[in-house]
Amino acid sequence: MALLEAQHINMFFGGLKALNDVSLQADEGMISALIGPNGAGKTTLFNVMTGFLAPTAGKVIFDGEEIQGLPAHKFVDKGLSRTFQNIRLLQEMSVLENVQLGFHHNMRQNIFDEIFISRRCRGEEKESRDRSLEALEFVGLSDVVNEKAKNLPYGHQRKLEIARTLATGAKMLLFDEPCAGMNTAEKAQLSDLILAINQELKKTVMLIEHDMRFVMKLSDHITVLAQGEWLAAGTPAEIQANPKVIEAYLGTKRKAVGYNAGD
Repeated sequence: MALLEAQHINMFFGGLKALNDVSLQADEGMISALIGPNGAGKTTLFNVMTGFLAPTAGKVIFDGEEIQGLPAHKFVDKGLSRTFQNIRLLQEMSVLENVQLGFHHNMRQNIFDEIFISRRCRGEEKESRDRSLEALEFVGLSDVVNEKAKNLPYGHQRKLEIARTLATGAKMLLFDEPCAGMNTAEKAQLSDLILAINQELKKTVMLIEHDMRFVMKLSDHITVLAQGEWLAAGTPAEIQANPKVIEAYLGTKRKAVGYNAGD
């Protein structure tokens, strides 16, 4: 059953058509991937599906409800949370504080609760801290909760972003280039983490990624874009054997196993 659907998405930037009648779906409980060569429109589609861009035409449906055009924070309220290509952390804040930001949309306290430190305020602050600590333990950062985000190594900062998405309580997590800048060992750890998020926490996951070995190993279903249009969709085996996909990436009929692509 589809949890997230993009239906006939068109996206114009002035006279440039970045997406042309693109449709895809991500089934509940699965790990889906969105891939494609340079300029394919992957991040543009991600931004449409997470509220950072309103499509020129088309629909985004999440859990049976149309959500295109809503502000991005409303997408989190609906149950969608994401990371970005470029790490977006508050570098001077602690690791714990960065994750607590992910819980903020759940809080219902008002200015009077904060001034008088009401029971609701105390309860929500405790829940925020507890949930954030659970997320940090899950991603393996429980030993650096008081460290400033800027002091973490790059791979840990990527994990911190993922922990923040977990703290939102979202049903579906979208990861934009989670492997960017990581070495082989870090990628292996990240693959295990995403699999655990899917299987242990029962989260639906969609990712954009350039490392095809990572994508093919981890994904249940893959959608391919090329030049702003839908090109193919299927299982990893089907995508690796699809001549249109191989042609789009390599410009030749060579087998596509294990190649890497840039965005």
